[in-house]
Amino acid sequence: MNIGFINDSRQRLIISLGLHSAAIIAFQLSLMQLISIVQWHHFAYMIISVAMLGFGASGTLLALAREWLLKRSGWIVPLLITSSGMFMTIAFQLTRLEYFRFDVYLLFVERSQFPILAANYLIYFIPFFTGALAIGILFIKHTAQIGTYYFSNLLGSGLGGLLVLLLFGNVFPQQIPPIIGLLSVAAGLLGSTKKHISLNLVIGGVAVITAFMLIRTPGEVPVSQYKSLSRTMNLPDAEIVKRKADIHGLIEVVESPALRFAPALSLGFAGEVPVKKNVFVNADFYGVIPLFSKDQQTHILDHTTQALPWRMQNRYKVLMLNANAGAPLAHAFIHKPGQVDAVIANRGVVRMMQTDFANESGSLFLHENLNVYQVEPRNYLASKPPQGYDLIVLPQQDAFGGTAGINALQENYAMTLEAFDLMWKHLRPEGAIAVTTWLDYPSRTSLKLLATIVQTAHNNGITEPDKHIAAVRSWGNITFVLKKSPLSHQEVERIRTFCKEMFFDPLLLPGLQPEERQTYNMIGNEDFFHYVDGILAGKPAIIEDYGFMIHPATDDKPYFAQFLKLSQLRRLSETFGGEQLPFLELGYLIVIVTLVQSTILAIIFIILPLLRLRKSYRSKKGTLIYFATLGIGYMFVEIILIQRFVLYFGQPVYAISAVISTMLIASGAGSLLSGKLPATPKHPAIVGAIITFFLLGYTLFLTPILQGSIASTLPLKIIISLLLIGIPSFFKGMMFPLGIRFLSGYDATQVPWAWGINGSVSVISTSLAMLIAVEAGFRVVMGVAVMCYAIAFLVFSFHKLFFRKTHTRCHSRIVATALSRGLGTQNDRWHRTSNCEP
Repeated sequence: MNIGFINDSRQRLIISLGLHSAAIIAFQLSLMQLISIVQWHHFAYMIISVAMLGFGASGTLLALAREWLLKRSGWIVPLLITSSGMFMTIAFQLTRLEYFRFDVYLLFVERSQFPILAANYLIYFIPFFTGALAIGILFIKHTAQIGTYYFSNLLGSGLGGLLVLLLFGNVFPQQIPPIIGLLSVAAGLLGSTKKHISLNLVIGGVAVITAFMLIRTPGEVPVSQYKSLSRTMNLPDAEIVKRKADIHGLIEVVESPALRFAPALSLGFAGEVPVKKNVFVNADFYGVIPLFSKDQQTHILDHTTQALPWRMQNRYKVLMLNANAGAPLAHAFIHKPGQVDAVIANRGVVRMMQTDFANESGSLFLHENLNVYQVEPRNYLASKPPQGYDLIVLPQQDAFGGTAGINALQENYAMTLEAFDLMWKHLRPEGAIAVTTWLDYPSRTSLKLLATIVQTAHNNGITEPDKHIAAVRSWGNITFVLKKSPLSHQEVERIRTFCKEMFFDPLLLPGLQPEERQTYNMIGNEDFFHYVDGILAGKPAIIEDYGFMIHPATDDKPYFAQFLKLSQLRRLSETFGGEQLPFLELGYLIVIVTLVQSTILAIIFIILPLLRLRKSYRSKKGTLIYFATLGIGYMFVEIILIQRFVLYFGQPVYAISAVISTMLIASGAGSLLSGKLPATPKHPAIVGAIITFFLLGYTLFLTPILQGSIASTLPLKIIISLLLIGIPSFFKGMMFPLGIRFLSGYDATQVPWAWGINGSVSVISTSLAMLIAVEAGFRVVMGVAVMCYAIAFLVFSFHKLFFRKTHTRCHSRIVATALSRGLGTQNDRWHRTSNCEP
């Protein structure tokens, strides 16, 4: 009876741990989406750092109060889990209060924003801290069975990633945290004993009532006043007429009599600008709903520089990349092409245009000559054989007045050199690539775009790019056209006629005279033309010496909108003023600030408290190095795999969830198996060597493997992905429990310290990995991950150098105590002999 009760209690704890772990990862992912709506996607890194800070700080408290917590674990663990669920339910709601609202745009101009940001950190920190503390206590108390408990933790986390994917497509974002919080509440009640369940029932009851109220009346998400949606809602009679939850983000359609679509319209336009509804995804402008008719003879975009490729010659077969809500499609069909292929990754917008707004848009998305492909542009380009397009049109880049660098760290694989090379292969001999950008000051996007186009021409054997490139400038836009064959005399004359009719100025054109460049639209600083001519002539010094990063983006560094050079910070600050600089490159600076804040918080909450325990430990060198490298290596590999598989699947949301879930579930399986291996230095060394070998191979061969199979069927791609992600993750899942079991025999008091060290490095790993990727590329990030696992391998290969006595007395009494508390197994005999003096 007694044994049966113990087994039943243990099973309930393991199940409770799995449910709670699922809730924690789902809560983290849901907060990342919510923060992306309220602010921008950069603050998703803040959530990751806060989550890891919670785990690291929990390890610190475990190290400081280990004995007290373990003695009371029977009621503390369920209470912590239930409390974590309660805090998950209310955390986001608290940050919606006026006192706790911060705005990223104000961080660098109002000092009062930093305490508000710190308050947000604290609010989001609490559910992660309480939840992680419960997990840590379970790990330390059941060290002998760490493989089983770690398996439950990772399996639950993996399933949590899949759960939130399901919720994203069916529930509004602000409703998801209360739903997830209920999962942890249920886990806490499941793990409670009859003796201590009363308090948990009270907390759980309050959480359930609160959750149902928030789910029933979710309220509005408080969006930054500087986001596109907020600015649009300030217009007269603005109203949200459609709101839809989708896996790609929250879709909202706004109607206002003041909403008109005229991007850098010609100064000669005398007609009426039509009123159109705007579409927003996660409160960012996505596109306009076109008013299309098959009998329509002209389009508003015919009076912008975007009409350039259509004025050059007729186009029969056209590819529109990232066609968004359809305005470029309506423009294309005015010119009577025979076939238009549109690539639109957001399935929710496509379904909405095919149903809810089909009549309003003239059934544009149901046009008989239109084929819609619901994947990312790069996935489409790489998975199709050459199509022989007459024209490939990219979406308009940047935004009116600039974006303040807010998209600096947003990967854009459609704007890399590799993407342009693929587009080139899809063109017929007379085909062309067209792309438009808003003018910005200081010039960055336009120059980077030109550098990309010129390099594409060189990559494909064009020795005189100036004969293949045309560019036209208005008061607000520049449109570039790269033609596979040299521009004909007839095309050049048509472009000149187009410029005269629309009061545009040719920027690049064969035979262009300097005085033609500023006939209608004057530029204050003519250095712009100097840089344009230098880039076109292929002068490397022009790009190298420029104050901003205008090198073409690549798949290894796919940050097309990233322009900040850290080496130029002082010069830029002197030129534009310290207060203005953040608004030129805000996105990159945010991640730097996040890294600094995360590091400071990790030192305050984790490192400094742990220093108090210094004298009570045996040699900590091996523990520090081993668990720190595991934390860095695991996070770095995760980031790299996500980037590679976003390209592979063509759907970022699916790719992120697939990578995270597969890694966690496979790691959980490895953890479970590790429990059958002896806790001697030999096994973590062997497993570390295997992981190092795999990652080194991935550094060299992962990208070619994915590129070679990108056109495969979806079932085959899923199998390939499971193998490529799952195999190394399986072995990575062994490293942590093997290290913990070894450590419990070497010095059991270092186990919570190891948990804290692993958490503290994980706090900074995400932001650090992104900064390394921006400055040096993804290959370097993977190289760092390889080094981390190689170091972990060396720690146990030469364990006598890293795990040795710091005093002369025999350590067997500590080991005996650990064994008597269930912190060791029969496989820990190595410790009982190696830790004593001869």
